[in-house]
Amino acid sequence: MSLQAELKLKPNTFLGTTNKKFHFDFCTVSVVNYTQPVSEEWHSHEDIHLSLILQGGNLESRKKEDRQVTPGKIMAYNQGEVHRNRFTAFPSKNLNLELENDFFSDNHLSFQQLNSSNTQQIDAYLNLIKIYKELYIDDLYTQDSIKTSLTSLFTSTSISLYKPTWVNQLKEIVEDRWNEFISLDELSKTLNVHPVTISKYFKKYYQGSLGDYMRKVKVQRAINYLYHTKMSITQIAYASGFSDHSHMTRVFKLYLGCSPKEIKKF
Repeated sequence: MSLQAELKLKPNTFLGTTNKKFHFDFCTVSVVNYTQPVSEEWHSHEDIHLSLILQGGNLESRKKEDRQVTPGKIMAYNQGEVHRNRFTAFPSKNLNLELENDFFSDNHLSFQQLNSSNTQQIDAYLNLIKIYKELYIDDLYTQDSIKTSLTSLFTSTSISLYKPTWVNQLKEIVEDRWNEFISLDELSKTLNVHPVTISKYFKKYYQGSLGDYMRKVKVQRAINYLYHTKMSITQIAYASGFSDHSHMTRVFKLYLGCSPKEIKKF
């Protein structure tokens, strides 16, 4: 099938099986499972479309790019943007968001902010996990909670386009050694940058302190263990670089508003 003859999916229609859905104010949030082969043809969505891979994954193709998507990856598609997904790992599970244009205009938000903000990907991931959690709580507060997370997801922040080389090097070190505690002094020596400079400018480029970012990386890794292993919560805490079970619980409540035990249920 050519790009010109792609399958155009109607709103709230997916190639997998929808097992959870929540709709409000120009936005639909769905959990979609893939347990058997589905169409691998080129297709597009009528509304703006956002997917978080919760389990499994596939090879995603756009007009000029192929990339392997795995748990934790976020895909964002503009209205009518053509793509296809092949070689799906079964079972797979996605959290899908479909957003009408009115959602952005009514809330003075911009879809492009998510696309252009690569430094904010871990914050986007945590906001999507909060939305996923709310689908299973589904009480009087769920709609407001999801709206809050969506607003955070697309709220514009001013990020300087220029970053010193050491800023990206530091980010790579933190993500490569995510299960360790790395002191500011060690980073200073490794990067040959003064500790004060690191503290001052990391916040400028990543909208938070270095410690804040390191905790978020650990939370992201711990969530992956919670969803995809049979490890105990204590084992996960140590494997993710937390000092113990209670430390991980405190950090989860800070960033997600719930405990690791609660996340594991969803």
